[in-house]
Amino acid sequence: MGRGIASCLLANGFEVVGFDISATQRKGSLKHISHALTELHKRKLLPARRLADWQQQYHVVTSPEGLAECALVIESVAEDLELKRGIYAQLESILPTKAIIASNTSSLPITSLQQGRLHPSRMIGMHWGEPAEIMHYLEIIPGEHTAPSVIRYAEKFGRSCGKEPVVLKQDIRGFLSNRLMYAMMREACHLVEAGIADIADVDRSFRNDIGWWALLAGPFRWMDLTGIPAYAAVMEGLLPELSDTKTVPRLMKQMQKKKAEGISNRKGFYPYTHSSSKRWKKDWVDFTYDMKRLAEKYKAD
Repeated sequence: MGRGIASCLLANGFEVVGFDISATQRKGSLKHISHALTELHKRKLLPARRLADWQQQYHVVTSPEGLAECALVIESVAEDLELKRGIYAQLESILPTKAIIASNTSSLPITSLQQGRLHPSRMIGMHWGEPAEIMHYLEIIPGEHTAPSVIRYAEKFGRSCGKEPVVLKQDIRGFLSNRLMYAMMREACHLVEAGIADIADVDRSFRNDIGWWALLAGPFRWMDLTGIPAYAAVMEGLLPELSDTKTVPRLMKQMQKKKAEGISNRKGFYPYTHSSSKRWKKDWVDFTYDMKRLAEKYKAD
């Protein structure tokens, strides 16, 4: 995600300092950024001057000390609480107190990341979508100790990156979109495990219903458009029947046992060859660009 965020910032004219502990990852990031910005230019979403100048705007550093002059540092490492806390301890010894520290966490409560910090008021969550350089998605999550000025800065910064930021009113695990998505994924696994439908049928049903209208409207707008009373009536009988399991579904544990990662290692819920995995990756990028154009047309009020 870090390289996608860097691509987004460079596309929007920011000066960026990139650090990764791995030299291989640092080299890979340069390749990824170059490809992402070239693709944006090809699709007429990035002016030629930005494409020409990005290497002057991007500075690779080989130690955290190279981040010392940054006004905002966005941490984007694995969802490991202790790993993140160790990074923040390093950053606190390097950054001036006015610098903001943001975490691109997918689910960890920001308040838990603030614990033990010298200046917790400057810490905030910024949950980006993938691909970060294309999507409008950005969730901003204040912790219990986040200063109001930091929240305002993060929201303004998100807008300057071409996003439609959503600022949460409370710090909860998983935030908004992940809570909605994982509730859906839990039910999808339940329907397959219960023998009600197979994986392809669940995907097809979801894609041809929710996937058909979701870019135009969220769940509340959709109920407005299609009639609220019917939903209340269905909820009364259906909600008690939905899965409420608190454990990882059996189907997911089976995939873990197979070491399935999806198209990245060609092991997933569907079979993949080298060529089909490349095609799906390309289709995803092409689709995301198409959705970006539609999203511009149907921006939320």
